[in-house]
Amino acid sequence: MSVEAVVGLDIGTTETKALVVGTDGRQLGFARGTTTWDGAETTADALFADALGAIRAALADAETAAGQRVQAIGLGLAGFAESGVVLDGSGAVTTPVIAWYDQRGTAELARLDPAFLADFPRRTGLPLGAQWTIGKLLWLQETHGHLPVGACWLNIPEYIAHRLGAARVSEPSLASRTGLLDQATGRPWPAALALLGVEELLPDTLAAGQSAGTVAPGILDGLTGAAITVVGHDHPVAATGVGATGDHELFNSCGTADVILRTVPRPLTDDERGRLVARGIDAGAHVLSGQSVLIGGVRAGLVMRRVLAMLGAADAAGRANLDQPVADPCHPAVSVTGARSTDEDVTITITDGASPRAVWAAALDHITEVTENLLHGMNDVVGTHNAAVAAGGWTRMTTVRAAKNRILPGLRFSTMAQPGAFGAALFAAWAAAGNPGDFQTFAGPLRRAALESPTPVVASKE
Repeated sequence: MSVEAVVGLDIGTTETKALVVGTDGRQLGFARGTTTWDGAETTADALFADALGAIRAALADAETAAGQRVQAIGLGLAGFAESGVVLDGSGAVTTPVIAWYDQRGTAELARLDPAFLADFPRRTGLPLGAQWTIGKLLWLQETHGHLPVGACWLNIPEYIAHRLGAARVSEPSLASRTGLLDQATGRPWPAALALLGVEELLPDTLAAGQSAGTVAPGILDGLTGAAITVVGHDHPVAATGVGATGDHELFNSCGTADVILRTVPRPLTDDERGRLVARGIDAGAHVLSGQSVLIGGVRAGLVMRRVLAMLGAADAAGRANLDQPVADPCHPAVSVTGARSTDEDVTITITDGASPRAVWAAALDHITEVTENLLHGMNDVVGTHNAAVAAGGWTRMTTVRAAKNRILPGLRFSTMAQPGAFGAALFAAWAAAGNPGDFQTFAGPLRRAALESPTPVVASKE
């Protein structure tokens, strides 16, 4: 006897996580492992091994809990964007995987034609910078020569899916983080491809939840034959995991990176994309077909960790001592900065013997101010949001919740521990079932069952 299940894989910069979910939505098994990097590079083989190791361990965990064999019928892959590999005409990997945060490509981008640079935000929905794939490809072209004949770019979730047996596909939310996509057409931007000396580079588009093939035999017992779907960029996938995908709904992911994500139920115009980028907000394709996603980042996790470390409060007891309202208004001689996406350092200024709680309150005030500015930027361009959901390790602190409630009245807090992996599993279940009806309608009962599960998954880390 065996129990059928689906697997959601979340390939993170720090950790690769796999979640096994029953066809009824109950969470059956979970595993996480450190994502392999050598500095700011890694290899496609290393990331594939990380993914396979996490899936294998999660299936084993599920079988231990179920007391019987678990057979996966669907696999959804989500993860970080911007990083990937170039395949040659024979399908061989020809490049290392360069971390999305690496600054290689900065010089090459700066030398481009001013007209292209001016058009970049309106066309791609991204600010010019080395984070996006195009910068890495320009650097590779400059240092390693022209891209090979028949070159094909695959983002990491797409590559791992292909390595498991799927066709080469381009998932829209990942493609929209490359700097190669014209958001107005949903097709590769000819001007960007011309810079790289190619006419084609991205494979055919396939939306999240559509099967790209099945897991080939001999790779991993318990996974053979499972329908494979590339679900996409980890942030909007996490939003689907907690159900924060209604029209004009916000999702606040409160982990190492504090992300404000907004679902917009329509394509954006070039003018809207340009205005959003000018306000520090990325505008791309959602994992939900036909919808757009706005993403603004706040370095909140970094600020909070460094403030806690400075105060000697990095452990549970220290946090509990700080996690109380400040009786008096925040000390006027305390300031904390460093949460803006453009900030290089966290700066803490203290005079006149300010208390540790006042320093913590000042850090939260600064994070709140930066977050509020992002919210205003989104609202100015696409209108006011209708609802908001937050999830992540930092929301377990009362003071963090209170700070967020000040700028997001009516904010709901989700207890979903691994929203990215669970969102990937939801799409895997939909793909395995043959895409019956609307995804949102299909996912609702499974999401409710997961939240009511008596054996929740290991909680997220801050």
